Amino acid sequence: MMRHTAPDITIRAMREDDLPAVTAIRNLPRARWGTLAVPFESVDLWRRRRASLPAPAAQLLAIVGGQVVGEVFLGASRPARRAHAAGVGIMVHDDWHGRGIGTALFAAMTDLADNWLGLRRLELEVYTDNAPALALYKKFGFEIEATLTRDAFRDGAFVDSHAMARLRGDLVRDTAPYPPRPAPAPAAPFTLRAAEPDDLEAITTLMNQPLVRHGTLRAPYTTPEQNRHLVAAEDPIRTVVAVADGVAVGIAVLQPYKNRRAHCGDIQLIAVHDAWAGRGIATALLGALLDIADNWLNLRRLSLIVLADNAPAIALYQRFGFITEGVKRADVFRNGGYADALRLARLR
Repeated sequence: MMRHTAPDITIRAMREDDLPAVTAIRNLPRARWGTLAVPFESVDLWRRRRASLPAPAAQLLAIVGGQVVGEVFLGASRPARRAHAAGVGIMVHDDWHGRGIGTALFAAMTDLADNWLGLRRLELEVYTDNAPALALYKKFGFEIEATLTRDAFRDGAFVDSHAMARLRGDLVRDTAPYPPRPAPAPAAPFTLRAAEPDDLEAITTLMNQPLVRHGTLRAPYTTPEQNRHLVAAEDPIRTVVAVADGVAVGIAVLQPYKNRRAHCGDIQLIAVHDAWAGRGIATALLGALLDIADNWLNLRRLSLIVLADNAPAIALYQRFGFITEGVKRADVFRNGGYADALRLARLR
């Protein structure tokens, strides 16, 4: 049996002129099988995607004999309260599997994350039948936190994924109680409609409420500019608000996915003004999103993430058929410590 010698691997940062080589790897059958890529992706497509997406925390390449043979990236988390976390993705050229490329890339990536960027949580998703990748991730300390049922479409069928994470250091737990509920607003009926730019001030007030902040990823003292995306969402995102006395007092956001996750959607936010909690607004907003997902967009899988101690929200989601798929450990920084979150999903 022929034995391959270990290649001389160089790790360096990706440059703009590397894009054709990286795109070529994405178009290889084995690489595509393990990712969310679709056949025949062009260099121009990825150049435009790179220009529209936030810059990753790092994007590293493995080079052998001048050839790009693998890539790994760290995707920085944008919410400030998840600045300790980053997503990880990796690809290896079909002809270079089993040659130590993935190990070299992960060694460089984890050194960068641990010793230079100060990251405490690394997370990734991998198909449950991708045994070589699972073995690599476990070798570097990643643990399975959840199994995502029918997460992607591949080879004409739905496939499950594992959500994995690697934690570093002694992470102080947040045990602070939820803030007290304020005096309720005067009773008034509410209606649902699409969010409009004129709702921005009311939505900013809503997102700065102590209870809302405690149960979401919001930091204190957000500005209208930081909340503008909630009222100016681009298609296909759907944003619904609850309005009472002409003022938005609740908001819900649905993000449908595309391509190999076109059957999926994510409930990114449901929030109700603290003084309007307990009035059935969250129930109505969730019902509206589910109607859009089920009866208009034909989404078959809806997912969401909720803080593990948010009992009222968890009870609401369970009442509408969401089940827990796993726990995201130390997912959010809150009150000077780290709080877990639950991954929930509803299949149809």
